[in-house]
Amino acid sequence: MAHQQYSQGPNVQNQEWSNGLCSCGPCGTCLLGTFLPCVLLGKTADRMRDPTMQTASACNSECMIFCGIQAITGCGFIYAMMKRGEIRERFGIKGSGMSDCCTSYWCGCCALIQQEKEVQARLAQGPIVQGYDTKQEGMQMPAPPQQQQQGQTPQY
Repeated sequence: MAHQQYSQGPNVQNQEWSNGLCSCGPCGTCLLGTFLPCVLLGKTADRMRDPTMQTASACNSECMIFCGIQAITGCGFIYAMMKRGEIRERFGIKGSGMSDCCTSYWCGCCALIQQEKEVQARLAQGPIVQGYDTKQEGMQMPAPPQQQQQGQTPQY
C-alpha cells in the first residue's frame, strides 16, 4: 500500500515540528502519553494508516509490540524512536536518528504526545492532490472526439 504524501509548505524537506515538545494537551492525549504510552503510540500509528480512524483499535499491534518490549527489556523507547523517525521522514521534518533517540529516551511521554499532535495536524490538511482543475477561470477542456462528431459519419 502506497502512502499519500502530505505537507504543510513548499519546502517539505525542512519542516519543523508544529508543536513543541512540552506542549501538553489536550488533556486526554496528555493522560494517555503519561499513563498508557503504548495506547497513544498505537493510536498514532493507526492515524498514519487511516486518517479517518475508522479502523482504529485501542490495543493494536504497535501498542502490543511497544508494551512487550517495555515490559521485557525496559527499552520501549527504541520502538518509539523508530516510530518518531517514520513520522519525521513522512512529513519531511528536520531532525536525526540521534535527536529521535534522545527525545524518546529522556522525555518519552512528551515525544509521544508531540508525535500524535503532529500526525493529527498534518493529516487534517489532507493530501496534496495535483491534477486538472476544471473550476479555474479560463481553463477549458475540449470535448472528446466522439462527442464532437456525434451524429456525423466518420470520414475515411
